[in-house]
Amino acid sequence: MTKNMYYRTVFKRTNTIKEITLSFFIVFCSWPRLLLEVFIRKNFGERYYSFSGAMTILVILAFLPLYFIDSAGRLHGSGIMGFLRYFLSWYIFLVGFFLMAVQRRKEIKLLPSVYDFARFSLSTGNIHHQFYETNFMGKPANVRTIETVLEPGFFLIIGIIHWMFGQPLGLLLVICSIFYSLSYRAAYYQGDQFVMDKIDEMICNEELVNAFLEGRTSDETRGFNFYGHRPADPEVRRRVADTFIEDEIVVAM
Repeated sequence: MTKNMYYRTVFKRTNTIKEITLSFFIVFCSWPRLLLEVFIRKNFGERYYSFSGAMTILVILAFLPLYFIDSAGRLHGSGIMGFLRYFLSWYIFLVGFFLMAVQRRKEIKLLPSVYDFARFSLSTGNIHHQFYETNFMGKPANVRTIETVLEPGFFLIIGIIHWMFGQPLGLLLVICSIFYSLSYRAAYYQGDQFVMDKIDEMICNEELVNAFLEGRTSDETRGFNFYGHRPADPEVRRRVADTFIEDEIVVAM
């Protein structure tokens, strides 16, 4: 493996605040995603899926409606019946969430061992086959569209319907579906940036000789331009160019 020191020094842009914010956002979205994806995905990686996290969400959401007893009483009448008219769908959803969370945990125990290189431990699970059979804008949906549009859109529609009927569950599903979509968009953004960095570095490796040694312009080097003074002596210029590329040392563990 080689690394282009000129590219990494001059061109590779790092925004620490942006990277930290993006990483925090992806971590923050893990709970809203978990709340939804246990219903539509299976066979999660053992390091991706957190049963304890699922149970923590369950407990928090189970007690959350108790803070709104007074509001439910004013809208639907006092007493247990008034409360249930407002939050019955909420608790039905939580029961379903608990059953699906247990099922996902059982699936992980039956999967091949990650220590035998048979399974990616951070797998986000298998997408439901119905999403692959869905057309989006006249074309079969790809994985990126499914994860950023169709899966969250499915819960968004359900949430809006419940919200229209005055059910708090609707608002919960709407919020979680938005974070679901945004978290996958953030992950794809990181992936896109990584791939473009690698492509740009490869182009820099291939065009550095043309730009630095021969002085060609960006029109002749696929947009790559060398910034900086170049030694007048061609031989010195070549020796300097040889230092731009370094071999990456991989330490065996």
